[in-house]
This record gives sequence, C-alpha cells and structure tokens, in this order.
Amino acid sequence: MQEYLRRSRFAAAMDGLGFHFLALALSLGWFLMLWGLSLPVFPAGLSLYALVLLIRRKTRDDRLNRREKRLREQLGGEMALEEMLLRSPAQAQFEAAVLLSVGRPLELLRTGDEGVICRLRGEKLLLSFLQLSPASCVTSDHVLSLQRSARASGAVRAVLCAPCAVSRQAREQARGPLPVTILSRETLLGLLGRAHPAQDRDLVALGKRRREKRAPRILPLVLDRHRAKKYAWYGSLLLGMYLFTRLLIYALPGLLCVFLAAACRCCRFRETDL
Repeated sequence: MQEYLRRSRFAAAMDGLGFHFLALALSLGWFLMLWGLSLPVFPAGLSLYALVLLIRRKTRDDRLNRREKRLREQLGGEMALEEMLLRSPAQAQFEAAVLLSVGRPLELLRTGDEGVICRLRGEKLLLSFLQLSPASCVTSDHVLSLQRSARASGAVRAVLCAPCAVSRQAREQARGPLPVTILSRETLLGLLGRAHPAQDRDLVALGKRRREKRAPRILPLVLDRHRAKKYAWYGSLLLGMYLFTRLLIYALPGLLCVFLAAACRCCRFRETDL
C-alpha cells in the first residue's frame, strides 16, 4: 500500500509548476520557430498558453473522475487481495471462484483446500488460488502440484490464480499435458478492484495513515527514484527546445532535469515501511 501514500502536496505543487513552465515554453517556442525573435511572438505565445490552460480547466472534472475511479479500483483491489490472503484456504478458493464466475457461465461443483471443481461450457476444470505473499514467486512445483490435483479430480484443465510473480519455469510447466491457465497478480487486482472498489471510509483511513506519517525530508523527496522518468522527460523536451531556438533559457533547466534524473537513478534512500 506504500505506493498510494507516496504523493505529497509538495510533489503535486512541483508537478503543477513543471506543467505550467513546459506549456509556456512550448507555446513561446512554437512561435519562435515560425516567426523568429520578433515582437508578435510573445503575445501569440501567451495566447496559446492561455488556451492550453483553458482546455485543461474544462477537462479537469472528467480527468479527476477517471483518476478517482482508477484509484478506488486499485486501492480496493489491493485491500481485497490482502483479505483473501488472510482467509482460510477453502474460503479463499471459494471467493476466487465466485470472482471469476462473474460474467461467465461458470458452475461451482465442489470446494476444497486445493481448489474449486467447476464446470465451464460442459468442461470440467480445477480453479486454485495460491495464498502466497506478493514477495513470493510461483514455481514449477506449484503448477505441477495443481496438475496432479486436477488429474486426480478428473478435470481436463486448471486455472491458477497467482497473487505474486510467476517464474518462467512455471509458465513452461503450465503448457504441459494438462494445460494450466495462470492469472497474474495484475489481472486479479483488476477483477477485484472492479468488484470491490474502495469506499469513502477506506479513503478516509488512508488519509489518516498519510497524515500520521513523519514529514519527509526534502532531499529524499526530490531524488525519489520514481521521479527519474519525469525529470528525463522534462529535460529531453527542454533540450529539444534549446536545439531549435538556441536560447539558454531552455538549456539550463534542461540540463538540471537531466542531472536530477541521473541523481534519482544513483541515489537510494531507505523507505519507511508502513
């Protein structure tokens, strides 16, 4: 859940400042390329910059609604998956089968600790949910054990729900005589998020956890490794504008962004666990 607590007010302010600076630079640079350094460039560039801000404001509500929906689904999926990992094996298997039966003609026949025997379009299959931590990895032994259970129950194929990474050997084993369909962690989070989006009380609890965190230091916040791509993107655009216009006003911030991107890749700060 750490990724949902990473963004701060300072980060949002810096992102907004970067957007305004980039929009203004591109607006002025566009007319500089068309007309050269002349007086009409500045009012035309400011007019284009104002138009960009107006369009951004008009589409803000739709963007916020989409972002809120996506955040609720991501957060709800994470919370639902964590709850499934803490339940009893039989209950977790049943919940996974019910989740996959939404929108599919999946008939549940029998539930056990190894999985749920189902019938899909007249075909018998074994559905299993592995209760492994996100730091674990599905190995070929897990797939082989599921294939044995499916063969013993008379299923012609199996479905494995993996809440963690899947090794290459496990995927190769899944293509064996008894085929196994592996559902990745991302797929499970998407299904759980759409079925159980986070409610307002969940977001309130997340906000309380965020306020209880210690105020971060400026240097680890600026040199967060997750900002490297943004720094590199801004730096590339500004240096590109410098190549077109030969103005140092683009070169210096561009070089600074490239330096920050390299520093984010090199520096590593200890992250406090929740």
